[in-house]
Amino acid sequence: MSKEDIFSKIQIVDYNNVLEKVLEVKDFSVDVKNLLLDMFYKIENGYEDYKTIKINVASKKVFLKKVVEIVQNKCNKIVLVKPMSEESKELEDKKVKYLVDKEKGIIKVYHNERMLLEALISLNQNEITLDEKYNLYEKAITSVLLTGDVISNSEVIRDFDGWSWGITPSQMINKNVNIIYQNMLILLGNSFIQKWITGKEEQDEVDIPNNEILRSKYNSNFGLTTEEIAREQKVDYISLIKENLEEKCGKENTDEFLDCLIKAIIVMGCNASKKQKIKILKESKKVSNELEKMQDNRKYLESLSAKKRRLAVKIGELDKILSDDEFLKKDYEERNLKLENKDKIFSVSHLVLMYKKSRKEYVNEIEKCNKMMEPKSFVKNKGELQRRKDFFDSLNIKEDERTKESKYIEGLEISFLKCFLEIVKKTENKFEIEKLLYEIRYFEHIPYNTGNLGKMKKIQSQIKEIEQLIISKACKIKILSEFTDDKELNYSILRNLFDSKIANLSNTIYVLKYQKDSLKIKIYDSNVEENDVEIQIKEKTILKVKLNKKIKVFE
Repeated sequence: MSKEDIFSKIQIVDYNNVLEKVLEVKDFSVDVKNLLLDMFYKIENGYEDYKTIKINVASKKVFLKKVVEIVQNKCNKIVLVKPMSEESKELEDKKVKYLVDKEKGIIKVYHNERMLLEALISLNQNEITLDEKYNLYEKAITSVLLTGDVISNSEVIRDFDGWSWGITPSQMINKNVNIIYQNMLILLGNSFIQKWITGKEEQDEVDIPNNEILRSKYNSNFGLTTEEIAREQKVDYISLIKENLEEKCGKENTDEFLDCLIKAIIVMGCNASKKQKIKILKESKKVSNELEKMQDNRKYLESLSAKKRRLAVKIGELDKILSDDEFLKKDYEERNLKLENKDKIFSVSHLVLMYKKSRKEYVNEIEKCNKMMEPKSFVKNKGELQRRKDFFDSLNIKEDERTKESKYIEGLEISFLKCFLEIVKKTENKFEIEKLLYEIRYFEHIPYNTGNLGKMKKIQSQIKEIEQLIISKACKIKILSEFTDDKELNYSILRNLFDSKIANLSNTIYVLKYQKDSLKIKIYDSNVEENDVEIQIKEKTILKVKLNKKIKVFE
């Protein structure tokens, strides 16, 4: 059966059935097929809780379809490896749990459902390229995005079993990478991130118009015309992030977040890759040297004048070559004698174009020097170099030392919460307020060091301000029950929602009881008791609810 037929012939889609049909025509071993089906079962079993808690994920239908399509269209061979075997040597040497050959569609992986899902997600990722102006941290941000995507998408198996939400940080590839990825996911949304990584948005299909002319303009890219897709392929995602966040969080918060984001990504990139570290140190030294030259205005201008003279000489030499047809013909023949067939120059005309391109580059360099010699440009360039030097100095990267990442992660979380607070302030919609409540709860449970982000000392006051504002708005528009007019006590009662591991918070029930110096709260997930909490109080406060009675927290 063809790839298209499998999906089109099943009206009410049972993706287990779809996967089985895909596996019927795949040349996989019985063990591989069984592992894929077991993996699929685990995804199905935990997905509803996963989506409820995390919010920023695709629908279950879209995610299952994606997994099936990866297996069907991109995966040609899966080799299962036993630990401590001859086959596992390559994995052990590289200290990885799986290897993926995207070009051949081959996966080598240990016999484990989570690791197999991670490998499939990795197989589905595109190569990320950024504009040349982001060259300094292109590889670092690519690594964070692709690794973070694997950690995030495998969470449905790692932390959810259909019964409970149990975070297992020991199975994460890198906790700090996960923090950065989740920050971006919360602020930008799953569709944006997936479009960047895979070239496709993870969202439910849109209705296609009945009109044949309109239908011909649409394709699998969720309603975008061919012309719109061509434009989207050239998108500068860093600029798009800036535009997106400025609208939601304001320019000042956005600039601070992006600055902290780039610093954290660069530091982690340098810790992970010696090549990245050398590149950053080299650029830092170059900026420092250039700034040092500019301290002596006269010498700086003289160096620019000397550079212009050297460039003028080169242009003169090229003009002489371009006017000499005999030399060009001889040069063409001599070059091609030394080059391999694949690298040979097509014709003399092509060689002329190559020389003209070099000449144009030299002319542009002279124009650049002229611009830099202007007083206004001099001051502007010097200021920009100083800012870049300050940026590199703030990274504190040393050649033979690992940079401590915690400083940059903590700085990033401070800036992230400023952005998040601004979003909360602007939000009044009932659905969106509830969504923000779930998002900040998820954020607080993200693993960091030996605990989680909710325990990070530097952001405690920010978290409290956000929680208070969400609870205040949620009570006002009747999402949450208001337990008392005492705002501080009401917050102390309801903030337990952010500590809760109940998947669907609307199932939360409280039973309140005053004791001598405290208010005791029994917390239930429907009829199952989850926790006991005591709030210390100076004196009893009149409550809006009955004591010793089950009270639904969500109205």
